[in-house]
Amino acid sequence: MMRVVGRMPRVVGLIVFLFLGTVNVLNAAGTFNTDSLLHVLDEIVAGRTTIEDDKRRSITMSRHKLSMADGDKAVFSALGEMFRQYRRYRLDSALYYARQRVVVAKRMGDSDSLSLATMNEADGLKGLGRFVDGLAVLHSLPIDEVCDINYYYYLLHSITLSIYKEQSDADEAEYYEALLHSYRDAMSKIDNKDMAGKVVNQSELLKEQGKYDEALKVMTDFMRANWSAVEHNATFWCTLSGLYKIKGNTEAEMYYLAMAAIIDKRNCVKTYTSLQDLALLLNEEGDSERAYRYITCAMKDIMSGNARSRLIQVSQCMPIILDAYTQMQERERRQSILFDVVVSVLLLCLALIMVKLRRRNRKLSAMQLSLDAKNKELTVLNENLSVANSRLGESNRIKETYIAYLFKICTEYIDEMDKFRISLARKLKGGQISDIKTILARPVADEALKDFLRRFDKIFLELFPTFVEDFNRLLQPGAEIVPKEAGTLNTELRIYALVRLGINDSTKIASFLHYSPQTVYNYRNKVRNRAAVSKEMFVEAVQNL
Repeated sequence: MMRVVGRMPRVVGLIVFLFLGTVNVLNAAGTFNTDSLLHVLDEIVAGRTTIEDDKRRSITMSRHKLSMADGDKAVFSALGEMFRQYRRYRLDSALYYARQRVVVAKRMGDSDSLSLATMNEADGLKGLGRFVDGLAVLHSLPIDEVCDINYYYYLLHSITLSIYKEQSDADEAEYYEALLHSYRDAMSKIDNKDMAGKVVNQSELLKEQGKYDEALKVMTDFMRANWSAVEHNATFWCTLSGLYKIKGNTEAEMYYLAMAAIIDKRNCVKTYTSLQDLALLLNEEGDSERAYRYITCAMKDIMSGNARSRLIQVSQCMPIILDAYTQMQERERRQSILFDVVVSVLLLCLALIMVKLRRRNRKLSAMQLSLDAKNKELTVLNENLSVANSRLGESNRIKETYIAYLFKICTEYIDEMDKFRISLARKLKGGQISDIKTILARPVADEALKDFLRRFDKIFLELFPTFVEDFNRLLQPGAEIVPKEAGTLNTELRIYALVRLGINDSTKIASFLHYSPQTVYNYRNKVRNRAAVSKEMFVEAVQNL
């Protein structure tokens, strides 16, 4: 089996990794990562165009060497390279170049070259399914003149095996079976440099004798000890897969067939059996879709490579896999129809649910709007109540403050009046009539009023410390009212201080401040004319300070 040639796409790294892991797998519990290997094979089958392109470029280079060859020996060598390029790729071309080698070898008069070219011709005939002609060509060679005895017996064995598989007559099958055994026996006695091929032949002899476990052991032992010799050998993996098939280990059989198929596809081989055998096995295991892809790929390869020797086998497999694939597609079609019906019913149910939900949502929206309106009303009521409570609390605070001050003032006036009475009584008793007249002549009411207003200013500013600043913000710029002394109010501010306390009647304000109602009216009107807000809103704005 040829080694992998050409460029190495990324997928090869994964392939190599899986191959190298095989040894450890076999030493483990006998489990195989077949799914991963099949995914790798899927990628290679899907990307086979790239591999074909690499192969064509390689052939083009070999053809260029042939065109540049000078002399029979160089031409013979270049024809050999062309034969090897086409040997498992395009069988009719391989036969053509093999016969060209025969012509050149005869011209050269070199027996070894003629022997090799003749075996190439038999090899090409084998690939095209002309097995009898291939045997006849091989038998025309004297055994003592064969230059490569290993190649010779390999061809005898493979051609005879192909004839044996095609025979339906029991007598002929028995004849070719005996012939196969003799060739295998002869191959086992040859000093074969291809150790992997020797092990494969040995396992075939053991399998003929029914020693399947021994044959399996020979191959697995060799694989563990000589990994590089079998790493890219598809024939080795196919043979190992066949042994596991006899043992009934389907998983191992599938795994090694997949390995062989990967090697064949990477080498652009068209005369393989691994992929179609794997397709049949996958079909039996129920993976009809993958089996169909593989058998279709195998059929295309056989047709493009003109590998007639494989055409019958694939033609027999194709209807079986195609029938299973058709049944699978039919099942999927029925499932798809059922799925469409179920989805349609579900969509209909969903549509009905959506209609009901929309109706319910409309009702809920109407209820929500109604609730929102009521909530707004409640919010306004709460705000009004909060304002009322605030004002009530403020009114209570003012009342408590003024009542306390009222009691204090009344008490002080009572004490003053009592002291005044005692003072008058003493002077009267002492006959100080002139002093009494002097005391009575003083304007006590004016002083008391001034003291009262001073106390009022103090109490009010304690309750409303920012009243003057807040009140001035209600006036036009430049019209602010500033008291002469800090901590006091003037007449205009006292009038509106009483308005802030809730006393809006000018007559009551006049009585409180000992002014005439007209005077209070004039002061109020004068201030309103300088207001920054409308006259109608001014009193309310003052009450809200």
